[in-house]
Amino acid sequence: ILEARCILLTKASGVQGLQNGAVSCIEIPGAVPNGIREVLGENLLCMMCDIECASGCDQAYSHSDMRRTERFIGQFIAGTDYINSGYSSTPNYDNTFAGSNTDAMDYDDMYVMERDLGQYYGIHPVQEETIIKARNKAAKALQAVFEDLGLPKITDEEVEAATYANTHDDMPKRDMVADMKAAQDMMDRGITAVDIIKALYNHGFKDVAEAVLNLQKQKVVGDYLQTSSIFDKDWNITSAVNDGNDYQGPGTGYRLYEDKEEWDRIKDLPFALDPEHLEL
Repeated sequence: ILEARCILLTKASGVQGLQNGAVSCIEIPGAVPNGIREVLGENLLCMMCDIECASGCDQAYSHSDMRRTERFIGQFIAGTDYINSGYSSTPNYDNTFAGSNTDAMDYDDMYVMERDLGQYYGIHPVQEETIIKARNKAAKALQAVFEDLGLPKITDEEVEAATYANTHDDMPKRDMVADMKAAQDMMDRGITAVDIIKALYNHGFKDVAEAVLNLQKQKVVGDYLQTSSIFDKDWNITSAVNDGNDYQGPGTGYRLYEDKEEWDRIKDLPFALDPEHLEL
């Protein structure tokens, strides 16, 4: 009842959204009878109040894979504005922010769950060579920025390692003292995003520079702060302001398979076996 009062008070005071659902204290409802069901009820109340709901599902909850799935399956099937308040894009081994209920090692399962249940989780399968190319480009972009700003050198060996690394154990050791001094030096010099954009542009990463510039523009405009907002690929904002919630009950919500292009991408799992070429 205290959580319900907090949600209603949030709505009454004009706040647009909540990160709710026990979040970093999920171990407490996870330890008491009916606790996870109560968390679902809290998320539901938030959605019923028509405020943005980032429904938790982020904090490390259990070492049991079944219970980890149990933690977010209700939100996954029903749908919230943001199923995960945070999703670790690194393996939890490298996550210094207490760890996440799901991490980079779970992506392949998430693809299959989307495919199995026809639910959209915001990700889709990609080919391994696409990922390798993107990671290599990102590492080279960082290398260029470090060079342009006079920061401790990122070597070609580090770029190659970062392209394929899983955790920091797969990376060459760096002089951490020098890196920390460089971070302070950046603060002292007043380095801003503009300097980063210039560095990227000067080293040929024009598309990345443009993306960083567009992100800074969006920070100034602030439309992404509106309720339930997301960017599309062209940096347009979709939110509750220009795309209101018109849900009217069962059968009236978003259907992933009505978005044929995205549904086709999710159906085409790269690791699915071709029944025409199975070897017994």
